Amino acid sequence: MNRSKVKLSPPRGGGYVPYSSTSNKKTLIITVSLAWILGSLALGWGILFLGGVVTLGGVPAFIVGKFLKDPTAVGAFFAGDRVKLHQRLEELGIEEEIKAYYRPHMPDEVRLDWYIHQLLYDRTGYIGNNYSVTPQGNLVLKTSGEIRLRQELQERNRFGILIIKS
Repeated sequence: MNRSKVKLSPPRGGGYVPYSSTSNKKTLIITVSLAWILGSLALGWGILFLGGVVTLGGVPAFIVGKFLKDPTAVGAFFAGDRVKLHQRLEELGIEEEIKAYYRPHMPDEVRLDWYIHQLLYDRTGYIGNNYSVTPQGNLVLKTSGEIRLRQELQERNRFGILIIKS
């Protein structure tokens, strides 16, 4: 049989037969590998976040969850009602829970109180009674606020609630 006389007919339906190259396979392998790596990282971060090892903006996951489950707190946050939000956070005990989370790392109660109030100010805009705000957005403990805070800490210490390091 003479090969030069064989005629090839086009595929049925006049369809397009895609060209397959090794570069397409490499692209697929790279895409799948990146998706797997990024998915693993996201899963790992999620596990650490939910386990309380990492925080979201300085706030542990279980506290973020507690906040999101409360419609009053969420409503006050999105309405921009700082006073109502702070009252609701106090009712939920969120400030104390954040303090309990950070206390092992920050034994100075005055510094801990400032840190938590700065954290809450940065997230909600609420300024505690014992603090004033600098033009740069940093909270500063007022002299009268320091006296009140130390008295409160002394009172708690007297009842064995915590130990103050001055």
